[in-house]
Amino acid sequence: MPDTDAAGRSQTKDQDDAVESGPPAPRLYSVTTRYTDQFLGGQDGPDLLCDDAVAALHFALTNSSSSPLAVTCTTSTDGRTWRDLPLRLLHADALSALRRHVKPAMYPAPVDNSRPDPRRPRAALRGLIELAQVKWLDSALHVDDEATWLPDEPTAADWVRAGRMWAAVWGDIPSESVLKRLPGSAPSTALREGLLRAEAAAVLDATALAHTPAPGADGDGDGDGSLPELHSAWALLHDVAERTLGAEFGPGTDVRTAEHRLLERIGALHPDTAGLLAATRDHPAAAGIRAAAHAYLRRVLVLWPKTAAWTEKARTAFLEDVHALRTTVDGIPPGPPETRAQAVLREVLEGLDLPAALSRHEAAALWRSHSGRGAEQAGWDATVETNRTDDLALAHTVEGTPQGREEAVAEAQRALNAVAGFHDERVTTHAARGHLHALAASLVTLDQALRTLQHGIWDIHAERRAQHDPARGPWNGYDEQRATADLTPVLEDGEARIAQLRQRCLDAANHTLTHLIPQLTDTPRDDYRHHRMRNYLAPLDQLRKILNILGPLTDEQHRTCRELRTRLNTGPRFGEKHTTAQDLAAAEKRLQVLERRYTDTQTEFALSVTLGRLFDQVRTPAPSPSEAAAAPRSSRRAAYTPTNGHDQATATAHPGPAAHGRTPGA
Repeated sequence: MPDTDAAGRSQTKDQDDAVESGPPAPRLYSVTTRYTDQFLGGQDGPDLLCDDAVAALHFALTNSSSSPLAVTCTTSTDGRTWRDLPLRLLHADALSALRRHVKPAMYPAPVDNSRPDPRRPRAALRGLIELAQVKWLDSALHVDDEATWLPDEPTAADWVRAGRMWAAVWGDIPSESVLKRLPGSAPSTALREGLLRAEAAAVLDATALAHTPAPGADGDGDGDGSLPELHSAWALLHDVAERTLGAEFGPGTDVRTAEHRLLERIGALHPDTAGLLAATRDHPAAAGIRAAAHAYLRRVLVLWPKTAAWTEKARTAFLEDVHALRTTVDGIPPGPPETRAQAVLREVLEGLDLPAALSRHEAAALWRSHSGRGAEQAGWDATVETNRTDDLALAHTVEGTPQGREEAVAEAQRALNAVAGFHDERVTTHAARGHLHALAASLVTLDQALRTLQHGIWDIHAERRAQHDPARGPWNGYDEQRATADLTPVLEDGEARIAQLRQRCLDAANHTLTHLIPQLTDTPRDDYRHHRMRNYLAPLDQLRKILNILGPLTDEQHRTCRELRTRLNTGPRFGEKHTTAQDLAAAEKRLQVLERRYTDTQTEFALSVTLGRLFDQVRTPAPSPSEAAAAPRSSRRAAYTPTNGHDQATATAHPGPAAHGRTPGA
């Protein structure tokens, strides 16, 4: 993984660039958009998976707006552990990346990169991001879901809504440069911009008040918000959450967390709830009482302090709920004591459950973290995406006529869109393989749990047989039946539940693959298209050809390195070319690249063997209940041996480059 060079940090920075302590850790950014239109709600829109914060931010701003697309961003430092990343933090990452000339890469850079110079046009990229922010704000000004007709000029309500949205999404006040580039120059625009900035500042102040620590009993915290001030801030955030935007507009845009914090502080001061919450702070049902108080306040605070007649009904219902919570005693009647076999079954099933559903990008990142060849492909995609984004930024700075600049921008945008489409296809392929790889790990876990259950039950059986008194006679079938009377039902129950989990994992994988690859919906199990799809997800023939090509190349490069090393030590013979240390270093670097590619291809071959077998299992329909009942039951004494072959998911032992004449599976 390349490191950021010190030269980039030592160069002259812009005046607004802060000096940072060191290079940031490389991150993998996943930008996913979803349709919020009433006819397309819940469907996936455009998406991106890359390690460039600038390209990710531009993609998010270009492909999303207040409606009908909503953007969600996730980031990961290792490609496996994911967390939500608000747009304001993605924007901060992009600005931090622009302060350096070198982009920290999550994936290895491709060998045949056409742009070895890692420096980027910082000023042009900043202008590109700013232009995207202007378009985002302009779309927020001209979108209103409740209106059937929109005027040409935004109204005061539009400026209010846009200011609140900007504060919730970006976490700051719009800059002067963004406001100046907004289309339209009416005399009232300046006044409307002031209204936008005022509403954004009000949302930021309310959010800051929510995160200010409340004064405690011991004097901790410096928050002095009074009840009217807290209520005003809560009403503003409540209106933003209910009418302006919600959680579907991406992580960080949901102000319900700040609203909930304000509600807790209001509950400690409101006359209807303060006394009850203070008196029941240490009550066993304190959480339920606090939830009931918050539900009551959400109904009352909309009209408070101007109460209405229905407030009395709400207060009565709230007091009844609190009384029921304070007087209810939770108790579970004791049952029969747990046997040792049941304890074994409980321990085995304790950690078993359906694995968490992976998103499209999580599955793709999972595959790339295990497949070196997939990581190399992703590195190529990320590099091309970064280069095309730089081209688009530079196209906006082309000197000449406006028409020439527009043509350059359109051409760069078409090139970026083409790369994004190819990138999307690659992510889909890697996601399908990642889901199958996760399924393999789940099936391995279930097989291990089944073996643990069987061994635990038979250990109990062996102990009971060892405790048999020989004075009563030899161990016979009657003794066997008595010893296993309580073990057999437990074993059968455990096997049935593990088999059910196994089938649910297969069904979930089938549903996910069908969602990723719609062609699987009408593809029969024995159809030619099924085998083509199987070869597409597990290209064993292609990997064999690559191994057959890389093997001789690696051996030849080994010989070249040995010859160069000999020439360097003994000197060139008559007629031979003079050898330098740089020639040897370049040859060794090419050898390392070939060896890495050969090893990565071997690893992917082993993984692809597993993926092909799992794909057949996933696409095979489950047996009917009658067929399952008619199937012969295997002997209990036989040692359990998995027959699915998915234990090979971690196998990477294959012949080295010197044995390229016998490729795996040949």
